Amino acid sequence: LLSVMGLLAGMVYLYVGGYAFRLNPRSRLHRIFALLCLVLTWWAFFYAFVYASPDKASAWFWFKLSAPGWTFIGGVGLHLVLLLTGEDRRWPKGWLYVLLYLPASLVLIRVWTGTVTARDFVSTPLGWAEVLASDSPWLWFHSFYYSGCTLWGSLVLIRWGRRYGSRLQKRQTGIFLMSVALFYGLGTFFNIVLPLVRPGSFPSIAPIFGLFGAYGIWKSIVEYRFLLFTPVLAADTIFKAMGDLLILTNEEGVISQVNPQVEKVLGYPEEELLGKPLFGILADEAPLKEGLRLLTRDDLPLLRLELMLKSRVGERIPGKVTLSFVQNDKKEVIGWTIIVEDLRTRLRLEEEIQVRKKTEEALLKAQADLEQRIQERTEELYQANQALQAEMVEREEMERLFRTLFVQSPIGTYIAQKGYFQMVNPAFERATGYSEKELLAIPALSLVHPEDRQEVRNNAVKMLRGERHQPYEFRFITKDGRVLWILETVTSIQYQGLRATLGSFMDITQRKESEETIRRLAFQDSLTGLANRPLLLDRLSLSLVQAQRQGRGLALMMVDLDGFKEINDRFGHQQGDLVLKEVGRRLVQFLRKSDTVARMDGDEFVILLPDVGSDEDAERIAGKLLEIIQRPIEVETGPVRVTASIGLALFPRDGQDGETLLKIADRAMYQAKEDGKNRLTVYGRGRMFSSVMEMSLRTRDEKNRVKD
Repeated sequence: LLSVMGLLAGMVYLYVGGYAFRLNPRSRLHRIFALLCLVLTWWAFFYAFVYASPDKASAWFWFKLSAPGWTFIGGVGLHLVLLLTGEDRRWPKGWLYVLLYLPASLVLIRVWTGTVTARDFVSTPLGWAEVLASDSPWLWFHSFYYSGCTLWGSLVLIRWGRRYGSRLQKRQTGIFLMSVALFYGLGTFFNIVLPLVRPGSFPSIAPIFGLFGAYGIWKSIVEYRFLLFTPVLAADTIFKAMGDLLILTNEEGVISQVNPQVEKVLGYPEEELLGKPLFGILADEAPLKEGLRLLTRDDLPLLRLELMLKSRVGERIPGKVTLSFVQNDKKEVIGWTIIVEDLRTRLRLEEEIQVRKKTEEALLKAQADLEQRIQERTEELYQANQALQAEMVEREEMERLFRTLFVQSPIGTYIAQKGYFQMVNPAFERATGYSEKELLAIPALSLVHPEDRQEVRNNAVKMLRGERHQPYEFRFITKDGRVLWILETVTSIQYQGLRATLGSFMDITQRKESEETIRRLAFQDSLTGLANRPLLLDRLSLSLVQAQRQGRGLALMMVDLDGFKEINDRFGHQQGDLVLKEVGRRLVQFLRKSDTVARMDGDEFVILLPDVGSDEDAERIAGKLLEIIQRPIEVETGPVRVTASIGLALFPRDGQDGETLLKIADRAMYQAKEDGKNRLTVYGRGRMFSSVMEMSLRTRDEKNRVKD
């Protein structure tokens, strides 16, 4: 019975250890736990044969064969606890191994050469039982070593549970301690106490009691995810998941560990970097050497600097470095931590921002004259209102003149008090579409566009506080529902003995529409409404950044109409413009909303296809475009037909930047022209689509010419 139980216990230990090892074979914690289960398996499996041995000699053989299990279980168990709690980092690795495993090795050698725990074996109804060698110092040496490992591990677990204090860790600590207490207590009783009191009365069943520990750890794995997340494992996970480059070196600058981002950005495999000097991956060593000197000399916690890294293929990569040193408990520098942010994307974005800023400056310059005139006129209105207010306060007799000016002013003017109009002039009535009677009966804010009402309220409050402010723009809603943009100037006056608001405005709707037209013309082709060159280049730049980041393809097509000049010469430029508009409309209608169709010049179009799945997809789309373009186009003089020559460039195969892709697509288009037109040419290799269809179209053209 005990033999069967021992074999079953060994199978359980082996299964638990294998399950934990498969969770993360690369983790030291998982490997040590698997080793602990293997030690228990060895002990339980071979000791099972001790119980069922036919004679004493066989019992001694199996007992010594099981010795590696029970001699090393204390050291391996303590090693697991130190690794779990992170306490192993407090010890030099070599000394820790000596402390944990040298006593067990000495006991094992003694078991194989002499006597340690058992002096003899006695047969019992349940199997062979050990007779302890109570007078052997090796018995007490082994007991002291095993008890010391158990006590040390228990204290470390208790401190670990209290230090972190989480509910999960407290429960894990409780399960561990209960399992260790049961295993140690029952094992001590049946292996030492009982054999000392009644020698040879009962076989040793300590290997079977290890099931308590296995059950505790199994419960931790299933219920609390033990071994799946520990502080050390969490640190390793963060280390590997960092988006920046992270490099650890020893105090001499020799690389000891790198995260996967280093291999991704620089191209060096991890095994190639380990043990190499840090300066080997730098384009210039001087900045880092100076940073290390300053960090050490001034005792700074960290230092930031910018430098150039060197990839495996020789590319210079700009990086922002955060440098800090690692110290031991004696405040001695034992290594360096280097975190590097790849600045390439940020620098590219800064360049794009500069390009956009220049475009905006050009637009602002185009509007400068218009804005200047409006500002001058606004200032004149403001000065006129200020002068009018002063005259009203100083001389009451000027009220009649004011009323005359108020009524006859071509500028919409009003007096408002407590949120209602008190007076409005005819220009105000004409602008809003309301009569004076209607205006005096409705709240003043009801004319303001809902989105602008809060701004108008804020300006009114500032004005009533006596704060000077500039004229501001907002929207009026007229009686017939039209929306007008107005530029309003307000000031505080006394009206019938109470504070009131005097306001005047001018209609700037036309100016706003002109600004919108200027913005639209800056990025659209005036004839077809398609994107123009600046807008195409902007979208191409953004699409390239996204394609590089996502590892996707991108296609750029240069489309030139064949025979368009003949249409212009024969039917006139007006009919030619209709052809260009229709071709642009067909291209936009066929392609996706995310694609861009731009007219570059004359009869030349450029098509940008982001997120292309494969080269064949791009060629298939181009072939369909050839078919769509050559369908008859209805103009005032009748149907006409044009064909197109298309040049195709693909990212990343043909180029890495927009300028290169445009040049390659242009060359391919001219090659298509030279090869006979009405075809697609992919850069570096000719390719013609639908040759049979092309021959049938030529035949139809010849028939049409005969009819003409």
